[in-house]
Amino acid sequence: QVSKMSMMSLETQLPILLTEQRSLHPDLDELYGRIQISASNKLWHQLTLAVEELSKAPCFQVDGNHELLDLYKNFVADQAPTAPWTGFASRMNPLKHASLAIVVSKQFGDEESGIKGSIEFLEEVGTKLSGDKEAHLLIRMEIARRRLQKGDIDECKKIVEQCSDVVRDFAEVDASVNSSFYLVSSLLHKTLGDAAEFYKNSLLYLAFTPIETLSVTQRQALAYDLGLAALCGEKQYQFGELLLHPILQSLQGTAAQWLVDMLHAFNAGDIHAFETVSKVHGAAIQAEQALVANSQRLREKIRIFALMQLVREMPAHSRTLPFADIATRTSLPEEEVELLLMRSLSLSLIKGSINQVEASVRVTWVQPRVMDREAIGKQTSKLKDWMEKVQRTSVFLANETPEILA
Repeated sequence: QVSKMSMMSLETQLPILLTEQRSLHPDLDELYGRIQISASNKLWHQLTLAVEELSKAPCFQVDGNHELLDLYKNFVADQAPTAPWTGFASRMNPLKHASLAIVVSKQFGDEESGIKGSIEFLEEVGTKLSGDKEAHLLIRMEIARRRLQKGDIDECKKIVEQCSDVVRDFAEVDASVNSSFYLVSSLLHKTLGDAAEFYKNSLLYLAFTPIETLSVTQRQALAYDLGLAALCGEKQYQFGELLLHPILQSLQGTAAQWLVDMLHAFNAGDIHAFETVSKVHGAAIQAEQALVANSQRLREKIRIFALMQLVREMPAHSRTLPFADIATRTSLPEEEVELLLMRSLSLSLIKGSINQVEASVRVTWVQPRVMDREAIGKQTSKLKDWMEKVQRTSVFLANETPEILA
């Protein structure tokens, strides 16, 4: 009898807001019921999970909806000790608390006043979570994103630099924290127009972010931006990691399919394929200002890719290439080959020496690349050839110089 009385008494202490929201969302009745039961029984972990699940409901993602904000302020947040319901924020896992607060903060909207309100809300939560480095870092990164959204680039950059030191100092950081850090870093570099840094940070973001958590629209937008950054990045001569990432599949069969074809052409050093894509999809390419502005660099870049591919196809022990062969492969006049070689050497994409008298170059090293199945197959074939040569040499030595091997 006492137990039932206590339960009823505790249930009456829960904010009436829960009952009101439950009546407005009959499709979430079971979830609200779990929240009320968990709260009544002080099952803080189960309560946290239930509220976390509730926050993902589509109805709360609609512009202008503030129900999560009301729920956080009146039910989740710690209240005065004398209040009928004292909240449970301080009993939550700090990282889960930070994640929930970020979801809630998005209900402020993207207008200037909403961004301001969101930052103030997050700073208040961040102060309460300052004792937990990961949770505090997660909140700080969302504040940085909001600052960038507001146009306050300097303040965003300052926060990113501060958080960068913390990320490096941590031996292990939760994937959600890394994901948030690299997302904001990529957005910052995109705003600054640094294609290479955007590319690097976006790939790191994807390394810590399950692709299924991104909507199709988000995947397509990021894949498109990554493709452009790969092509336009001044010192970006490695596309393999992007080409092997499933995010590029989001562009398959869309109007942006040409970008995937262009990336494959570059990666293979296939100038003919590059020219074909440029001709067939000329209108789409001309509509992309970044590609138009970098048209000359792109032509130099595809030729450098073609040069590197030519070198990789040569046996490692015989990589002396005449300028004439390079000119043919790169579609360049022979007198311009030396400039291309000097450019490639200066970028440390190849190492070797140029023989101006014989009009040739001896390459001792070429930048490694991330290989797809076809490239792995070619390397396997080369390895088999090498093993056969070693075997023949061994047999020759055994027959001709038995006293040495005895």
